[in-house]
Amino acid sequence: MKFKVATRYLLIHQLISLGIFFIWWILFGILFPVFGLYVSGSNEPVSSDVLIPIVFFSIIISFLSMNSDFKFFIQCGLKRFSIFIVNLSAIAISSLLSSIIALLLSKLSIDKFNLTIFLISKDAYHSDNFLLSLLLVFILLFFFSSLGLVLGTFNDIFSGFKKIIILLLVMSIPIVLSILIQLGNSAMKNKWFNFLKSIIGYSREKGFSPLPFITTLFIGSIVLLFLFYFMNRSHEVQRKGV
Repeated sequence: MKFKVATRYLLIHQLISLGIFFIWWILFGILFPVFGLYVSGSNEPVSSDVLIPIVFFSIIISFLSMNSDFKFFIQCGLKRFSIFIVNLSAIAISSLLSSIIALLLSKLSIDKFNLTIFLISKDAYHSDNFLLSLLLVFILLFFFSSLGLVLGTFNDIFSGFKKIIILLLVMSIPIVLSILIQLGNSAMKNKWFNFLKSIIGYSREKGFSPLPFITTLFIGSIVLLFLFYFMNRSHEVQRKGV
C-alpha cells in the first residue's frame, strides 16, 4: 500500500512539474520565436530542438526529488529498496511520456518555424521506424533521469571537502584517459577511436546506427541505477542543527 501511494505521489509530482515545464517551453520556445518571426518579417526559416531542454529538465527534476522526497518517504516508513523502485518507476513513466510528447512536437511546423529533434534527424540517428526513434529518445531521457538521481543522492550524502575531493577525482578520469590515449602509439589510438565509434554506433559505411547507441545508453542507465541503489542504501536523512 505504501509503495503504491509513494509511486502515485512521486509520479503526480513529476507530471505536474513536467506540465509546468511544457507550458513554459511552449511559451518561450514556440510562441515567442513565432511572434518574433512575425514582427521581424524575416523569410529565413528558424528551427528549435525539442529534446535538449527536456534533457536538462529531466536531470534537474530527478536531482531535486532526491532531497525532499527521500526524507518524506523515510518519514512515512518506506523501505529503501521500495524508494529505489518508486524512483525507477517514476523516471521510466515520465521519460516515456516526455519522449512521446517530444516526438509529437517535433512534427510541428508553424510557418517558417520548425521544431526538430537533432538526435533522430538525417544527420544523426535517423530511422523510418517510429518505435525505434521513440526507444532512442526514451532511453536517452531515462539515462539522464538516472544521472539526476545519482547526482541528487551524491549531493545529499556528501558535503564539504569530501564532496570536493570526489568531484575532482571523477573530473580527473577523462583527463587521465585523454592523456593516456595521446601518449599511446597509433595502434592504441585506433583501438580507442574504434571503440568510441562502436559505442555511439557510427560507421563510415552506414553512418550513425541507433541500436548500438541505444545499447550503450541502456548499459549506462543500468550502471547509474546500480550506483544509485548502493548510494541509496547508505543515504541518511540530514537533519539541520544536529
